[in-house]
Amino acid sequence: MNDPSSKSFDDRNLLLQLAEDDEAVFTLLYQKYWPLLMRVAASFIDDNDTCKEIVQELFVALYKKRARLKIKISLSSYLYASIRNRIRNHIRHQSVYNKIIRDVKRKHTASTANNVEQFVNKSELEREIYVCLNDMPVKCRQVYLLYQQNRCPLKNIAALLDRPVDTVEKQFRKAVHLLRIHLNQRQIGV
Repeated sequence: MNDPSSKSFDDRNLLLQLAEDDEAVFTLLYQKYWPLLMRVAASFIDDNDTCKEIVQELFVALYKKRARLKIKISLSSYLYASIRNRIRNHIRHQSVYNKIIRDVKRKHTASTANNVEQFVNKSELEREIYVCLNDMPVKCRQVYLLYQQNRCPLKNIAALLDRPVDTVEKQFRKAVHLLRIHLNQRQIGV
């Protein structure tokens, strides 16, 4: 490895020596431009760790492309333009990320609001059904409750109550009809 102190420190010579895979020259370049690039990054981004990451990524990319790097402007101008582009990309990605987070939060808030609304609607529906059941004839209420609670066929309910199946079916239809009328009057959808 060549001694960097014996070489010219101008940017053009640094680039030529960097292309020759001289690690000492890369270290020198890193030390020379790190503070400047950090200041540029910090002028756009408040987070110091993010600034370090962006500058570090720039130097990694520079090192990876060192053999095929063709810079037609000054090295400082090239690095300034590169860091500015990386900052723009970071801000753009951060903006997209923040938009996604806002959308998710908005959907979650809407979903939570819908859940609360559904709970209130369900509670209101249950209360109105209870009011209607208390007002309907006892035999219709019995048939309806047995059907809703046990989900057993109307034939089984007829046998349990010792009533004809036709009568139980009529009582069930009447209970459902009374519920619909009651809920329609209260404008509650079933």
